Amino acid sequence: MTDEAAGKTRIYCNSCRQETNHEQKGEHKGIFHDEQGFGEVLIYSLWICIGCESGVLQRIYTNDAMDPDCDYEYFPERSQTTLVAKPYSKLKPSLAAIYKEAITCYNTKSLILCAAGLRALLEGICQDKKIKGQSLKAKIDGLKTHLPNKNIIRNLHHFRFMGNDAVHELEAPKSTKVALAIGVIEDLLNFFYELDYKASQLREMRRSKKPKMLKPAKAVSATGTLTSNV
Repeated sequence: MTDEAAGKTRIYCNSCRQETNHEQKGEHKGIFHDEQGFGEVLIYSLWICIGCESGVLQRIYTNDAMDPDCDYEYFPERSQTTLVAKPYSKLKPSLAAIYKEAITCYNTKSLILCAAGLRALLEGICQDKKIKGQSLKAKIDGLKTHLPNKNIIRNLHHFRFMGNDAVHELEAPKSTKVALAIGVIEDLLNFFYELDYKASQLREMRRSKKPKMLKPAKAVSATGTLTSNV
């Protein structure tokens, strides 16, 4: 909500990753009329985050009567729904590239390309794990020997159908379904390419904390020869 008197408002800050107070630094208003006399108003406002001092341009579109039901746009676009690619230490570069491209497609609302990329990533994981099968359905079923959780297999089959619709029917899936599919594929990536890495880290930490066995100290006798204290 904007406090016009104080020139402040709360906007999601991409840098602070949360809603923060912003201070208005400038405004420009343009009023335009068409041939029928209907008017529209475009208001551009520059807002600066009070916390990190990053800026955002707000564009308000409304009519000349200043209808309260106006449309807001922000430049750069606010990132509260933006996904960030997670690092997987053991993931092959070719598979990591597909995963990152799929995340980029999701963030730019290229949902058909995102679904196709996720399906290709699933194919690549099955190939990397040497899962045999003539079709992706058979390969997903082959993952049962590696995955103890049957829900992941069930979700992967649903995800496979979404990829087929996107690629062959050019049907864009809903963003909520794509976000769920990304979550499923990240669970799979975490199981195959991250958990082993974390487990090895824990083993190394435990080894480093084990007390070392001390060797018996040696003393020097009056004659100058070394003698054992044991």
